[in-house]
Amino acid sequence: MKADEVQADMPSSCLHCDKVVGFSLQPPFCVTVRVLILLLCVTGGICGVVQTEKSITAVLGMDVTLPCYYQAEADEKVAQVVWTKKGMNGQNMDIVILNTEYGANIFGTYEGRVKEKAPSNPTDGGIILKNAVQADEGTYQCRVNTFPAGNFDAELELKVLVPPLPTLSPGPPLTEGEGKSLVASCTAEGNPVPTVIWETEVEGTNSTHNYNHQRSASVTSEFYVVPTRRMNGKALTCVVSHPGFQQEKRITHVLGVRYLGEILIQGHEDGWFVGKEGATLQCQAEGNPPPTYTWSRLNGSLPAEIKTVGNTLHFLRGLGAEDAGVYECQATNGISRRSTRATVSISEYEARKIDLVSLSLGSVGVLTGILLVVLVITLLLVNRHHKRRTKQLSEKIEELSTLSRQASRRRLNSTTASTDTRLQLEEGIHLRSGMHCDSLRDPSISSMMGEEADRRSYSTLTTLKETETQTELLSTVPDEEMIEVGEETEQVEQSQEKESNPTEVDGTVGVANQPFIKQGMSHFHQENGTLRAKPSANGIYINGRGHLV
Repeated sequence: MKADEVQADMPSSCLHCDKVVGFSLQPPFCVTVRVLILLLCVTGGICGVVQTEKSITAVLGMDVTLPCYYQAEADEKVAQVVWTKKGMNGQNMDIVILNTEYGANIFGTYEGRVKEKAPSNPTDGGIILKNAVQADEGTYQCRVNTFPAGNFDAELELKVLVPPLPTLSPGPPLTEGEGKSLVASCTAEGNPVPTVIWETEVEGTNSTHNYNHQRSASVTSEFYVVPTRRMNGKALTCVVSHPGFQQEKRITHVLGVRYLGEILIQGHEDGWFVGKEGATLQCQAEGNPPPTYTWSRLNGSLPAEIKTVGNTLHFLRGLGAEDAGVYECQATNGISRRSTRATVSISEYEARKIDLVSLSLGSVGVLTGILLVVLVITLLLVNRHHKRRTKQLSEKIEELSTLSRQASRRRLNSTTASTDTRLQLEEGIHLRSGMHCDSLRDPSISSMMGEEADRRSYSTLTTLKETETQTELLSTVPDEEMIEVGEETEQVEQSQEKESNPTEVDGTVGVANQPFIKQGMSHFHQENGTLRAKPSANGIYINGRGHLV
């Protein structure tokens, strides 16, 4: 390899042989020394490494760090770090010297803008550049002086971003009916050139122009539309993006389109009549800017006692027949002028308008009243029906009771009187105590009474029947036996009282009635669990229904 080729391939940090050996050498000898140093660097003997960035980006007005870190070998020491900026004409500008013994030495205009990043660490030669400006852009060199290895250089490129300050300028006023018109223009200048776009729901076109400056570039975008009233009040947004922005910048403009819409008169549709109070006519027209209104009447001047407030014509008195006519309203807003007419007729009689709400409420009230009346009538009829049924049931029960008593009396009258009063009383007592249930199941009685209440009435009637029978029999008994019959009758009554009060009956015949029962049982004999009358000459016996014959 040739010497010049070796020198070209050698790192710049290893070419300062005079610094390494400590004295100046002639070019031939210097080349030889440099070759030896190159060999040492390749084998890793005495050369370190400077770590930095190729390019650094700063934002205008913000602080930026310029890194420079030397990775030293075992016996190496960093003496100082020198920062310079390369000029456009080849001259370098010193910025700062960071010496391990004497500290930092800042030069010229950089004083107060540069500080050491890590003063306590000699191998970290980075610096902080405050409040970056566009003039700070350029190439910076970091030179590390070490012992015994010598000097090592590293370069980096600093770029300063200039964020744009976008502005939006509205165009001339938009008027409906005009042709293509400029709505607004948006301009942004920065480094590098920013990007401008439009966001809107309005249909239109845009035109963009770029302009380059010494340290920046600008862009201007214009937005055009054909104005219509539908665009009035719509939003148009200019969106600017740039590497120096953390998020996009947005500027919004609201479109204003001048126009005048259709005009109409309202207020007389319901029909006017003589004497109507508070009559008004209202003129309505949509426009930008808002229009002003003027009233007139074609068949003469406006009636007296009329007041105009905004777009409304107020009649301050009751209407008369002379207020009829053709009324005209004219609207203007400086952009256009429109007018309309309305024919007002006034009738002699009031045309009453049925209020549907009142009618509905009235109908609901009437229907509710009818339902209440029907409910009351229904309740009265049901009550009357129940009273009638109760009365009929009472009459039926009374009738059945009467028929039962009459039937019992007829059967009693048809029986043959017995002279043996004592047997008849015994038979009556036996029938009440032992065959009372059989009497209640008599088919002749059950056919006449089908309810439980009638059967209870029949039991009472049987008792009355027996009492009446005993009375008739007593009338045929001789006087000497009347006393005994009276005692027996008193015993029968006591027995009836016990039957009517179940709580006083214990299932056996009372003690007072035992002699009477023994005497009566002498006329009967038991057969298969049934008491049957003994044959007698007088022909007295008990039939199957428990009656005396």
